[in-house]
Amino acid sequence: MSDVMTFDEDLHKRFFDIVGSPEEGKRISQSKAAQAMGYSAGVVSAYKNRAYNGNVKALEERIDAWLKREARRLSRIDVPTAETAAMEQVRRAITIAQDEADIAVIIGEAGTGKTTALRQYAKESHSALLIDVDPSFSKVVLMNEIARALGVEDKGGMNAVIERVIEALKDRDAVLIIDEADYLSDSSLELVRRIINDKARTGVVLVGLPTLEYKIRNLSHDHEQIISRVGVRVKLDKLKKTDAEKILAGVWTDLSKETLEAFIKGANGSTRTLVKLIGRVHQLMDINRMEKPDANVIAAAGELLMR
Repeated sequence: MSDVMTFDEDLHKRFFDIVGSPEEGKRISQSKAAQAMGYSAGVVSAYKNRAYNGNVKALEERIDAWLKREARRLSRIDVPTAETAAMEQVRRAITIAQDEADIAVIIGEAGTGKTTALRQYAKESHSALLIDVDPSFSKVVLMNEIARALGVEDKGGMNAVIERVIEALKDRDAVLIIDEADYLSDSSLELVRRIINDKARTGVVLVGLPTLEYKIRNLSHDHEQIISRVGVRVKLDKLKKTDAEKILAGVWTDLSKETLEAFIKGANGSTRTLVKLIGRVHQLMDINRMEKPDANVIAAAGELLMR
């Protein structure tokens, strides 16, 4: 027999204060909330109408845990994007590639801010096509992704997709940015060079780890055409102290010299690590009701990171 019990009215109210339809001004739909908790939308609907006849206690325990997680997510600090040296270098390289229909290669170790800079540029630009590749990308998958980014049909054979992509790009002032390009196969790199840069006369930006440059240079015979087309090569350095201070200033003003040094030491030259460290510090500050971070809380937060 189902375990039916009295509903927790306070929990019910808190849950449906944020769950419902957008027309009601709710932040999360019933179907998304149900999916997140591992229930069907019908269960949430029945609970809303106080008609759920299943295990109410188990459901409300799941709802309570989910609400607490949502509260923690909302309390996470949003680190503003700062105008760092990496941001400036990336913007300049992409601009040249687009203006001159050239190929730019941007390389940097993990955590140097490549992806953040690319996303910021794509957000600011109305002409950048940003593709994020992964190890599963074949030539077909890559061309389909480019087609979708352009808003053209990606159905049919590869040759048909290529023709549509070329036609869409020919008269369009655009630049194709490929993040994690070191995952692309040699033949995919050559395809991008031939189809996007050569035939469609569109600038291309290849972004990745230093292995991307090694791949192109060490296979110079196969990629001689690519090397001759690279008009811009940018190597991003580790996070500079001045840039770390800019990022931190977007979160906390008037930090002491000791606190700044603790953050910079904890980041160890990585923009990504610094942002994660800021997030962990903020969480610990919230728990301990601190108004500003200090070296001790930074050290404690650093122990939670894998570096």
